[in-house]
Amino acid sequence: MRCLIVDDDKLSRMSLKKLCDKVDDLEVLGTCEDGLQALQFLSNNAVDLLFLDVEMPGLSGVDLLQSSDQLPLIVFISSKKEYAAEAFEYKDLVVDFIPKPATLPRLLKAMESVRKKRSKEESLRVKDYIFVRSDGKFVRINLNDLLYVENVGDYVLFKTSEAQFLVHATLKNIARKLQHPDLLKVHRSYIINLSKIVDIQDNSVLIDKKIIPVSRAHRNLLIEKIDPL
Repeated sequence: MRCLIVDDDKLSRMSLKKLCDKVDDLEVLGTCEDGLQALQFLSNNAVDLLFLDVEMPGLSGVDLLQSSDQLPLIVFISSKKEYAAEAFEYKDLVVDFIPKPATLPRLLKAMESVRKKRSKEESLRVKDYIFVRSDGKFVRINLNDLLYVENVGDYVLFKTSEAQFLVHATLKNIARKLQHPDLLKVHRSYIINLSKIVDIQDNSVLIDKKIIPVSRAHRNLLIEKIDPL
């Protein structure tokens, strides 16, 4: 598991890194001292796990969590235990809360929870379909047939080559549920099927004659995913 440590306290960062280096299935890709640095790092690197301090100047841990819907699993760290309750309001992403100073036994316990969460998510990824509620009924969409998903006001449009379905939802919640290797969010308003791309320009992709914008923050990950020659 590739991890990133985000903490404004240098000693805490270095101490946690030393502990992580003792865990066989953990690789520390880097450390950041604030949330903005972390967002930049995440836009250019594939990270599986984020060790995230809650209290940081500028962009706090919770602010970071609210700033992106393309975050990996998170273990919060803080010297204030009262933040634990707030952390678990984001239970879809936040797996555990480690009080400072972090210890090896507590880190190992957190990693058990992380592995269970990853195992559960991986078992869900084998599903190649999703049911959506549209026009008062539940409709099955085969993910391999999906062209793209588009945010349309208070709704989300699922577009296939044969049909389209309008669902009352947010793209943020849809992105968390669409766990499929070919589906990638490339813009705050679009999730695309990588296998349906016709071509890629500097800041857009073409799918089924539709030009879809690609944001700067998502472009590097898109290029990494398609792995061009």
